Amino acid sequence: MANHRRPRQTSRARVSVLTAAAATVVALSAQTAAQAAPTVSVKDAQTQVDADRQDASVKTEQYDNAHQQQQNLQQKVAVIQAEIARQQAQINNELGQLGQIANAQYASGEIDPTVQLLLSSDPQHFLDQATSQDELTANQTSELSQLVAQEATLNREKAQAASELAQEQALLSQMSSAKSEALAKLAHAQSILNTLTAAEQAAVNNANNGGGYGSGGSTSNWNGTIDLSGISPTARTAMLAAEQWIGKTPYLWGGSTPSGFDCSGLVMWAYGQAGVSLPHSSYADESVGTAVPSLADAMPGDIIVMEGGGHVGLYAGNNMLLNAPEYGYDVSVQPMSYFGGIVAIRRM
Repeated sequence: MANHRRPRQTSRARVSVLTAAAATVVALSAQTAAQAAPTVSVKDAQTQVDADRQDASVKTEQYDNAHQQQQNLQQKVAVIQAEIARQQAQINNELGQLGQIANAQYASGEIDPTVQLLLSSDPQHFLDQATSQDELTANQTSELSQLVAQEATLNREKAQAASELAQEQALLSQMSSAKSEALAKLAHAQSILNTLTAAEQAAVNNANNGGGYGSGGSTSNWNGTIDLSGISPTARTAMLAAEQWIGKTPYLWGGSTPSGFDCSGLVMWAYGQAGVSLPHSSYADESVGTAVPSLADAMPGDIIVMEGGGHVGLYAGNNMLLNAPEYGYDVSVQPMSYFGGIVAIRRM
């Protein structure tokens, strides 16, 4: 059985520390070009390539999560900005009416002190002054109070929009960082592969692609079929949609179509075929649908979030997971023992 995604001792993060063998590879690669290229065993290369690809995969999910939040914020900001525009137009209209009154009075040679105060830059100050001077009728007081309230609402909305935009910028920074780190991990994995012969590279990739139906291997508790009896029509549709890409569709950065999936992209796409809209984020998948108490209660089609929220797949029964595992893998059905602890089981 391949060592892909062995259970980790740390429950909230993937292993990211270089093995001793990999550290040796890095140190040797820093030597001068005049020296002979270091030799790395296929076993050591396999270990490090697998670790790098796993780290790249979790960074991909962090990117997806930040992107999902950023899109949600964009929609929220658009609503706030539309309301700001509406409020501003209403205030401008009311101020314009006051301006017309002032112009009419100016033409007659005298501007009422009340109108002068109304057009001041500080309506609240005017309201306080006018009230103390008994210069407003009850109707005027009500109208001006409404104007003051509208300006206060407008200022709150502007402050909220500014805050949301700042959060959006922070999320964009997170996305950029996660993508850079993922690409660096993949580049490091490739640099290790480049030290091997073509045959050794094939051996590493074949070894990393073993251990699950659809990924070049088999397991003792997998018979190549998923029992879909007794599950909801929605779950059945999602499972049938995902099953057709086993062994055919590769893992792809941010992928959410049959040309390439990342883990949350596969789950999102599969349930999309059943008319269910899901977020493109394994972390967000922790709260979709309804909770399933334990793995003993899970049914095929349930969404299982694992590895501290960094991985997600569809339960295939018999402790197996239908998923897009990581870089270098096709959509596969693999033992859940390959992955870190369960964070959430959700049923749509």
